[in-house]
Amino acid sequence: MQITVLGVTGGIGNAVTQAFVDRGIPVVALARDPSRVPARAGLTVVQGDARNPADLARALEGSELVLHGLNLPYPQWDPAMMDLTRNVLAAAEASGATVLFPGNLYGLGPDFAAPLTEDARREPPSKKGALRNRLEAMLEASPAKTVVLRAGDFYGGVGESTWMWHLTGKARTGAAIQYPTTRSNLHSWAFVPDLARTFVALAERRDALPAHATFHFEGHVVDGDTWIRAVQKALGDPNRKVTSFPWMWMQLARPFVPMVRELFEMRYLWDQPVRMDGARLRAFLGEVPTTPFEEAVAQALA
Repeated sequence: MQITVLGVTGGIGNAVTQAFVDRGIPVVALARDPSRVPARAGLTVVQGDARNPADLARALEGSELVLHGLNLPYPQWDPAMMDLTRNVLAAAEASGATVLFPGNLYGLGPDFAAPLTEDARREPPSKKGALRNRLEAMLEASPAKTVVLRAGDFYGGVGESTWMWHLTGKARTGAAIQYPTTRSNLHSWAFVPDLARTFVALAERRDALPAHATFHFEGHVVDGDTWIRAVQKALGDPNRKVTSFPWMWMQLARPFVPMVRELFEMRYLWDQPVRMDGARLRAFLGEVPTTPFEEAVAQALA
């Protein structure tokens, strides 16, 4: 087995690369700037751009799998991300590679009262959710074999564009921890190294999958108090102060700062319980890689 990783410098791509090489499976990574990719045994870096079909075809040579871990800022999704995905699917179809895609729950809704299964309604209240559904529809319609693994809020590994980073960034230098909603609400968190090891497990059993498979990665479903205690323990300060996320003050910056607008658009996912249902994944794999929550949070904050 060999896998080509697209998006190796991102959080998911980096973690998936490490999980596969740890398993002894060779990885080929396509990167515009190979100097940004840390060297590791089992990894070959190919210089190129996923927007170039010839570079993609070269990177997929000899690979039975390809991770579509490419991402762009949401304002560039239409049409840039859709075009990138078409390129990936065309290259996978030509080479016969199975496409692995890390999904999220943005495309689900509007019902969140029950745990979210793979068959949950896909009528999201956000523009980002609609874009996600368009992309997943492309995967489902492709002649290439595809595997979508949806998860809750990512944390751990490299990268700073996560809620965990936003809520604990100042706390790591001595300030208060922030929390954005009612502490009694359950919330789904996906520890990225566990998600990456799950991709390895799915890849090793891909012959038993249908042409297009979707799974939910349950991850850690915890309430606010549990999350706060884990963060306090990871900081080594069980009495670290906790404050509310400054939604009111950020409202003033909303018209001028694109990132703030993005946060507000997804606020609805904090204002209600959000629980991923991982029963289908457990039934297929038998055992899903899961790091104990407090340990995972400690690794993430380190």
